Amino acid sequence: MSNKGTSMEELVRNYFSQQGFFAVRSIPYRFDGSDISDIDVWIYGRQSASARIKGIIDVKNKKSPKVFERILWTKGMQLATNCDKAIIVTTDSNPSAVKFAKTLNIPTISKNFIEKLEHKLPHDSRLSMEELVAQVRDYSAHKQDGDWIKHLEDAKSSLISLNSFQSFNRIMMSFQFFAERAEVRSQQWEIATRLSVFTASLACIALDASLEPFVFEGNQLRHKGIMQGVTYGDSGDEATTDRINKVLKLISENMENGKSLSLSIENRINTKFSEVRADIIAEYFARELHSQHLFSTARQLESLAHARSLNNAAGLSIEARSILGVFADFVGVNRSIFSPLPSSEWRDISQTSATNTSR
Repeated sequence: MSNKGTSMEELVRNYFSQQGFFAVRSIPYRFDGSDISDIDVWIYGRQSASARIKGIIDVKNKKSPKVFERILWTKGMQLATNCDKAIIVTTDSNPSAVKFAKTLNIPTISKNFIEKLEHKLPHDSRLSMEELVAQVRDYSAHKQDGDWIKHLEDAKSSLISLNSFQSFNRIMMSFQFFAERAEVRSQQWEIATRLSVFTASLACIALDASLEPFVFEGNQLRHKGIMQGVTYGDSGDEATTDRINKVLKLISENMENGKSLSLSIENRINTKFSEVRADIIAEYFARELHSQHLFSTARQLESLAHARSLNNAAGLSIEARSILGVFADFVGVNRSIFSPLPSSEWRDISQTSATNTSR
C-alpha cells in the first residue's frame, strides 16, 4: 500500500465485501463533466429481487482529520449520489463528533473497530487499486494507446455520476476498449483482461440497478424497457423517443417539405440507433432467470480482477462466464479472449427462491 490512508480504505473495502456487498474504492464523482470529489469506498447490496441498497464510506486516517467537516461533506455526498447510507470511518475519538454524526443519521466506525479488523481480515490477499493501476503504468504506451487510466476512471465514475442505463452504456465503452486491447496486445493481455473483467463487474452493477424499476414487470415489458434503456441511455421509460417524436412533429408541421424531411431524419435516427445491438442485452436479461445473477457475477468478476494470480484465482461460475460472454457479444469482441480465465462447474445458487420466480 502506498500509505496508511489507502491501507485503511482497503481494509474497510474488504470488510464490507465480506459482509456481502459489492465494494469499490476510489471512485471519482463528476457533475456536468467537472470533477467534484472522490468517494473512498462505495458499496452496493442486493437484498432481494426488489431491494437494493447503495452507500458511501468516508475513510480518514490522519492526526487531524477534521471530522466535523468530513461528516458534513459525507452527508452532502450521500445526497448528491442518491445513496441510501453514509458511513464515516475515522481515527478521531471525539464523542461530540459521534453524536453530531448520529444527528445526521451517519454511523461512525471507530479506530478500535478498525484495529480489530486488522487482526481478523487477511492482509495483501488481493491486489489493491493502487497496485492494479501500477500494472497499467508498467505499460509505457498506456497513455498514447487510448489512455487506459482515463478509461478506468471514467468507468468507475459512471457508476455513481450517471443514471440508469446511461451508466451501463458508458461503462460498456470502457469494457469494449480493454477487451479489444486484450485481443490484440498479447504482451498486455493480463492487465487488459483484468481491466475488462473489472469494468464488466461495474457494468453488472449498473445494469442490475437499471433493472430495479422492472422487477415486477413481465418478460415482454422488461424486454421493451431494456431495449429502450440500452438504445437511448434513458431509464427505459420511452422519454427519449417521446422527445424525438415531438421534434419530428415540429419539423413536419412547421417547415417547408416538413413531412419528407421529418421522415428522412427519422429513418437516419432509426438506422443509427439500430447499430447499438441492444437486443443482445434485452434478450438475455429480460429473463429473471438470468438477471438475478448480475450481482453475484459482479462480485466474482471484481474479485478475479484483483486476484494476485489469475491462474490460482477462484473460478467463475457458469452464470458469470455466460454474462461475460453476453457482454463480449454486445460490444463485438471475441469471447475466446476470456477462455484462459479460471472456471468452475458450480452454479450460482446464491439467490433465494423468491428471486427465481419467473415473471
